[in-house]
Amino acid sequence: MLYLRYKNSLSDPWTVVPSLTSVFPTQPSGSVPLSGIRLQSAPETETPCGCPGGSATDDHYIMKAEIAPMPQSATNAILLFLLRFKEASYHEAQHPQFVSGGFTSVGLSLLNCENENGMSEISLRLAVSIADVI
Repeated sequence: MLYLRYKNSLSDPWTVVPSLTSVFPTQPSGSVPLSGIRLQSAPETETPCGCPGGSATDDHYIMKAEIAPMPQSATNAILLFLLRFKEASYHEAQHPQFVSGGFTSVGLSLLNCENENGMSEISLRLAVSIADVI
């Protein structure tokens, strides 16, 4: 499970992933259903071509995640959440591959959504400082 949350001010409450129980009945509240992940070390940012963006220092732990295919009717709420997450002042993720048992600050990039035959497949790239995961 991948849990995501964001807020724009320290005094704001956290905003979590909208409920997907109508599409994924067993999905825990506040989490995103993943169909696959790829982990690697890499620079914090990357361009759509896969080239390092800015610094080429290999100092971040990267998760390239694919969200389980879902009906296009459920996609807008998730995409809006992810765009707001990306632009928020504070954004955190929780996944066993990032930090055991806790949330850590992450950056989101390369958000992509492909629609075909009434279904949507969303992929994204999360970056966390290696120092935060060791």
